[in-house]
Amino acid sequence: MSYDLAAIVLIVIGAVLVIASLIFFLRPRWLLGWLKGMAVFGALILGIYTLSIAVSLTGYQSLEGMQTVASISTTRQGDQLWRVTVERKNQAPITEAVHGDQWQMDARILRFSGPIRWLGIAPGYRLERLSGRYTSLEQERTDPRTVIGLSGGRWPDLWALDRQFNLPFIEGVYGNATFMPMRDGAIFDVRLSSSGLVAVPVNPQARQAVEQWGGQ
Repeated sequence: MSYDLAAIVLIVIGAVLVIASLIFFLRPRWLLGWLKGMAVFGALILGIYTLSIAVSLTGYQSLEGMQTVASISTTRQGDQLWRVTVERKNQAPITEAVHGDQWQMDARILRFSGPIRWLGIAPGYRLERLSGRYTSLEQERTDPRTVIGLSGGRWPDLWALDRQFNLPFIEGVYGNATFMPMRDGAIFDVRLSSSGLVAVPVNPQARQAVEQWGGQ
């Protein structure tokens, strides 16, 4: 489009907007009705958004400072096959068979800003899944993978919506995935802060697994 044609198009658009605005001011009842309608529509959208945040928060736990969010214990069942037990606060333990050499846990974190933060609402977290990993890249590509969901699907999922549409006053971030080697009888604590996850060995078997893993 040439500059001359672009100028004509912009003049037409600008003139239409100015004339429409003058009509509103010359007939104030139109303007008042329009403003009322926009105010009601805005209040409706804000109310729906607030309710959506409230419903979504029921699927998250409050995160204030560094805290232990889960305990992981592993028991050997066979070659690269483990029985893994996940214990979480205020929830029933989960025990599943996991293939691999390492376990990995992922979490979702919701942070808030603006009016929501002014209300004193702390960031929230949700443990998302536990999965198995192989040390060998070839096995990682070809061998069976184990993925265990730790949270039920909820709607609306504001975390996913924020990642797609960049919602106001909400920031959905991944809690940096943490992973550790499997070892018979090992127990790890999984701790979480607003910056991510970290696994901490809590018994001799776990500490020995980490030392041998780090020395490879």
